[in-house]
Amino acid sequence: MIGAILAGGFGKRMRSFSPDTPKGLIQISEGVTILHRQLFDFSVMGIRDVYILSGYRGEKIEETFGDSYLGMNMHYLKEEKPMGTLFSLNNLLSVRMDEDIVLRNGDTVSDINYREFARYSQRLQQKMIMCIVRMRSPYGIVEFSGNSITSFVEKPLLSYYINAGIYYIKQSAFEYFGQKYHNKDLEKSAFPEIVKRGEMGAYREESFWIGIDSEKEVELAREEYAGRKDHPWGFMKSHTEGKSVKVIELYVKEREIANIGSKRKGILKIDEGSCLIPGRDGTLCRQGSTVTVDAGFSIEALENVRALFIETG
Repeated sequence: MIGAILAGGFGKRMRSFSPDTPKGLIQISEGVTILHRQLFDFSVMGIRDVYILSGYRGEKIEETFGDSYLGMNMHYLKEEKPMGTLFSLNNLLSVRMDEDIVLRNGDTVSDINYREFARYSQRLQQKMIMCIVRMRSPYGIVEFSGNSITSFVEKPLLSYYINAGIYYIKQSAFEYFGQKYHNKDLEKSAFPEIVKRGEMGAYREESFWIGIDSEKEVELAREEYAGRKDHPWGFMKSHTEGKSVKVIELYVKEREIANIGSKRKGILKIDEGSCLIPGRDGTLCRQGSTVTVDAGFSIEALENVRALFIETG
């Protein structure tokens, strides 16, 4: 499989924030842009060839990543004027039709388990798989009973799902993109046709995801990535309580093994998910569990795990 990123948008709502920078090169943490994070995800999947489907200021993206990044070969297909995402994908298909494509919108960051996404997609019989995530309400929610307000919930996740802008496109689906459509956008042309044919599957996962379309979303992404170190298995985020107590926030993706590498023993609190702790006779930990762990402990995630490690010795 090859990777491709739709990075041709003008980012009009971001012009006051970064007037001369393509959206994909907006920083979300020190030295890390949206595209850096997306390319890291591709490298974790084992992808070796990545195509940047660019437009506005595309030369800056090429200057940033060059011919090779994280062991991947970088290729660039630039539009001189906006032609729509359907054209962008067909432009890619004019040079590569020999492998499945993992396609991403260039303005999202997430903690989705991309290795599991690829495995799941390859098992499914449908020709294309769309990653979907739960929609977060843009507003706080008011809960009431009768004529009395009972509580407020700040921007909760809703029961509806939205397109995460991450797609696994099998070679057998390529034919749909070469057809004649009135609309130039994938979401309004080829995608509905694939759905109508019953050939689009869904991959659903409960994990962090944000689409960056305004300065507000940039700030939310920066809050999430502050003090964070990403790994192929997930991430670690360090916090300090008082002068001596170190707290590490952990996120380990399903079916991944995280070697935490702590030099001190401590307490592990599982906030979400379930996991095994190798070296403790395969201790099974579930949501709400609290266990003592030795220095250099590991976590084998049976599902996505969120945990706190508190160093004690």
